[in-house]
Parts: sequence; C-alpha cells; structure tokens
Amino acid sequence: MTLTKKFIIGIITSILLIAITNILAFYIFYGFYLKLYLYEKAKTRDSVTIDFINDIIKKKTKDDIDNIFSDAELEFFELLETNNGKISLDKEKNTDIVINYLVKSGLTPKYIEEIIPTDNFKRVLDAIENENSPEAIFLNRFIYSMLATNLIMILLIILILGIFVRKTLSPINTTTEKIKKLNKNITSNKTSEFEIIDYKNPTDEIGLLVSSINNLNKKLSLQNQIRTRLLADISHELKTPITSIQCYLEGISDGVITLNQKNLNSISSEMNRLISLVNRIMDFENFDRKRIELKLSNFDVVELLKNISETHKKRLSEKKQRIKITGEDKLEIKADKDLFTQLSHNLIGNFLKYAGKNSQLTINITKKYIDFYDNGIGIKSSEIPFLTEKFYQGNIEKSGDAEVRGIGVGLSIVSKIVESHNWRYEIKTEHGKGFSFKIFI
Repeated sequence: MTLTKKFIIGIITSILLIAITNILAFYIFYGFYLKLYLYEKAKTRDSVTIDFINDIIKKKTKDDIDNIFSDAELEFFELLETNNGKISLDKEKNTDIVINYLVKSGLTPKYIEEIIPTDNFKRVLDAIENENSPEAIFLNRFIYSMLATNLIMILLIILILGIFVRKTLSPINTTTEKIKKLNKNITSNKTSEFEIIDYKNPTDEIGLLVSSINNLNKKLSLQNQIRTRLLADISHELKTPITSIQCYLEGISDGVITLNQKNLNSISSEMNRLISLVNRIMDFENFDRKRIELKLSNFDVVELLKNISETHKKRLSEKKQRIKITGEDKLEIKADKDLFTQLSHNLIGNFLKYAGKNSQLTINITKKYIDFYDNGIGIKSSEIPFLTEKFYQGNIEKSGDAEVRGIGVGLSIVSKIVESHNWRYEIKTEHGKGFSFKIFI
C-alpha cells in the first residue's frame, strides 16, 4: 500500500472514529444525565409542592383550605367543560384563568411562577444561570463529559498517528543513511562496493524510490566493474600485438630475424589486429554519440536474413553450428535496411561466439515479431538487465582470441537500433537452456 493511501485511510479513520465516538457519547451521556435531571427535577417539584401546601396550611384555617381546594375542583371541571375535556396549560388563556384563580385564593406570585411559569424560555435561562439548578447541573455534566470524551479521543489519535509516523519515518531514516553512504562511495569512487538498501514495503513510494536507487547502485557498481575489466582487457589486447611487433623489430635490429616478406606480413597482421580493436571501440563510441537517422525502405526481411546467414556459412561449418529460418516465406517490413543488417549480424555473431558447438539458431519470422533463439548454453537470467549495457560481456568463459571475445557492445547496438525504429525487444535466457532475443515489429 502506498504512503498516500495510508495517510488518506488514517485521516478518514480518525474522522470516523471521532464522529462515531461523539455520537455514541452523546446518546450515552444524554440518556444517563437526562434521567438524573428528571429525577432531581421531580424531587425539586415535590419540594416546591410540599412548601406550597405547608404555606397554605400556615396561612389558612382548616375551613379556608377546604374552600380553596373545593373551589379549585370546581374551576378544574369548568376548564374541562370549556376545552372539551382537555386542559392545555401551555395555552395562554387557560394559564391566565388558573393564575387568576390562584391569586384570588391567596397564593403568592412566587409560588404561582414555580407551578405555572408564564415564560418558559426565560425560566430555563434563569435555571441554567443558577449553577445549583437541575438544568445547570444536567448541562454542565453533559458538556464536561463530551469534552472529556473528545480529549481522550484526540490523545488516542495522536498516539496512533505518532506510532504510524514513527514506523513510517524509521525505515526512511535508515534508507537516508544508506543513501548518504552510497553517495560517499560514489564520491570516493567506491561504487564497486555494491550494497542493497533493504525496505520492508517495496510497493509504496519510498519502496519504489529505494528500488530505483538499488538498481542505480547496481548499475554504477556494474559500470565500474565493466570499466575496470575493459581497461584490463584492452591493455592485454593492445599489449599482445605491440609486444609481438616489438619482438620482430628487435630481432630484425639484432640480426636474429631476417627481414623478409613473411616476417613483414606477420608484423602487418599484428598491426591490423591492433587497429581493428581500436576501430571497434571508436566505431561504437561514434554510434553511441550520434543521433540515429533512419533511412526507411520496404524490403523482404526473409530474403535478407537468408543472405546474411549465407555470409556466416564458413564459421558455422567450423563450429558445427546451424541457422534455421522458420515462419513466413516472405514478409516485407519498413525499416532501415543497413541498420537491420547490422542488427542481424550482431545477433548471429553472438550466437557463433557463445552458443557452443553443435548448437542451432532458429530465426522465427512472423508478422508481429522476429525471434532469434538458440539451444546453446545460455546465460543466467539475473544478467538480463545488464546485457544491453555497453561493454558488458557477461560471465561466460571467453577464449584468448580477440575476434571471438569482442568488447561487449553487440547487444547494446542492437537495442539502440530496435528503439530507434520504435520497436521493442524481449530477452529470455536461462543457463543451459539457450538464449532468445525477440523483436516486436
């Protein structure tokens, strides 16, 4: 899972957690404290009623009390008759009747307001302002409970996010330190010290970055190894003909070797070997630097590959190797004929060098792709990402013949030619099971 998704899920989860907790807390605390409020309110009303009755008893005689309650009963029945058997005390008319009656009966305005309030809203506000009232106690309990719940949830979310951030940043910090070490190695020219940066989640943004850095580190290490090996190989290949030429010249100078046509031909052959090696390196560098300009034309690729195969007939015979062309009998493609010829020579050349004796190269030609595959010794699949790197020669045992060894630029040139045509290629190989280079045209 990517870090972006993790953060989004974390935020949404936090919001939902707070919302759900608030809803649950509201109903739980509201229900609980409402019951307490109603209970305390009932106690308060009982107290007011008792005080009201006691006050009447104190102020009136027994006969007066009987008259008050008998008159109240008469008034009550009159109200029932007037309102079709119903008394709505919240209606202004009925409230005024009852208040006027109670005033006439000797009840003080204080008790009238307690029993039948004329302004309920104002009474609620007054009750809330009185911190000892049931309303104020209910409201304070509810507010403090909700605040405490939210505070606990905020602290819990901060703790969870802290753990999440710590777990996220810890591998990032480790990765940063390893990248610094890698940068130090590159600066001090120690890229051969290849070190993989470990990261637990390779699918998130940091994991993809670490993967790219690992690939870069591996390529830098590989390039350094290639450069070191190439310098050693070139030094060896240059030294061999130069030493041979030096020996001939010293022998001729000392009179040990006769200056004749045969010896001159030997010296010329060594010089040609030296020039050929240098030219191959220079040709690749020129090809690598310049922008490929295609000269497109239509040609029969089957016929071209047959003609190219014929040019390698002698070497095929010497190494007991074969080339077999299958698929289409005739197929015209639009491409740069010269570059495609070079591409084919390079692939066939690799087959001749590395497939081994008694091997066969099959060139399967279809309308969608051309597949060059052999049944030779192949190479390790782990080397596939580096086969098209310039000067990479793999880990195959090489002979001492410079012409056979090459300089490791064949597949690099092939890949550039394929890409310049907006084609794509696919390499498949396994040690002991052959090699395949498929070009999708």
